[in-house]
Amino acid sequence: MTHDCEATEARLEAAEAELERIRFTLDVVGTVDLDTSLLNRNGLFESIQRAQRWLIRRGDIYGALYIRFPNLVVPEEPTPAHLELLKHIAATISAGVRDVDEVGRAEENAFAAVLADLQPGTIEIVANRVRAMLSRVAKNSPEIGDLFHIGGVEVHAATHNSGAVLDTARWLSLEAAADSVNLSAL
Repeated sequence: MTHDCEATEARLEAAEAELERIRFTLDVVGTVDLDTSLLNRNGLFESIQRAQRWLIRRGDIYGALYIRFPNLVVPEEPTPAHLELLKHIAATISAGVRDVDEVGRAEENAFAAVLADLQPGTIEIVANRVRAMLSRVAKNSPEIGDLFHIGGVEVHAATHNSGAVLDTARWLSLEAAADSVNLSAL
């Protein structure tokens, strides 16, 4: 009987290790954030690359917003309440962007939006709409606090790789004042 329990425990440990390996593979190679069902960082890079191809092909400018929530702490094993909060933040950001735009989770406490087919200056309109919507949500969410930062970049030239575009938007969010927007153009 002891041998059966040990064998079962060994199989269970092996199955848990395999599950962890698969989860890691999905996080690294996949394009979807498992907690929010949005794009993950890889998916955001692919979205920026698609926008780059449209810029090269048709001259469509595009942009990226980076929205950071410094007070948002997500545990390694998020509770259902944390997952619900992340999905609520994502839904709010998604409601603030246009139908052609894509939203993803860039970091544990940050989201990004890739804004396709922009007219010059449109990024400011979209960023301020997202800011206004998040301000209302933040007032009612002690987990977020009233502290979030939005950085954004409008891209006019196809000379930038997807990592540089997202990193520039992130850097601009780090420089943004609380509950404000900091934008630039590339």
